[in-house]
Amino acid sequence: MAKVEDALRDLAAEHEGLFTAKEAEAAGVARTLVVQLAHRGRLDRVAQGLYRFPSWPTTGLQQYHEAVLWPRAHRELAYALVSHDSALELYNVTHLNPGVVHVTLPPKTRISRPQPAWLRLHFADVAENDRAWEQGIPIVSIARAIEDVAPIHGIEVVHRAVSEARERRLLREDDLQRLVDKFGSEVLEPYIAG
Repeated sequence: MAKVEDALRDLAAEHEGLFTAKEAEAAGVARTLVVQLAHRGRLDRVAQGLYRFPSWPTTGLQQYHEAVLWPRAHRELAYALVSHDSALELYNVTHLNPGVVHVTLPPKTRISRPQPAWLRLHFADVAENDRAWEQGIPIVSIARAIEDVAPIHGIEVVHRAVSEARERRLLREDDLQRLVDKFGSEVLEPYIAG
């Protein structure tokens, strides 16, 4: 059983102590062994098909990992990306403090089980060039996140996020032009809190 746990720890290392039963099966560990380990208290069952090692150190990133793994526990998806307010928070370009983790999935994805209260799922096409990684977590690009939050939070949040992202050199020139085309050149002015 030690070799099984070692294989699962290797999977869990990629997601802050979390892994799906589907990932375990792909690594050669039968789902029944994962369930046995959970019954013995060696694993915590976080959600259906999603497990974690209880002794794994908790970090601020664990909920983001859980958010993108939760919809993938039972299906193959082209992507599950932290998005909207949560993406801007993870990039540390705004202080929206969303209280939930926003995740965008492909538009035809169907989720029949109840989702956790702290998780908000969105269904939309996300182009390959708008998919990125931040601190080991799949995420939408900064430009896409800004576009997604604009209708909810308005131009002030857009202006602030663009200003902070530019200051930290996180926006590519083509992304910056895309945001200027969409929101106007005033987003290029330094943001001053009013």
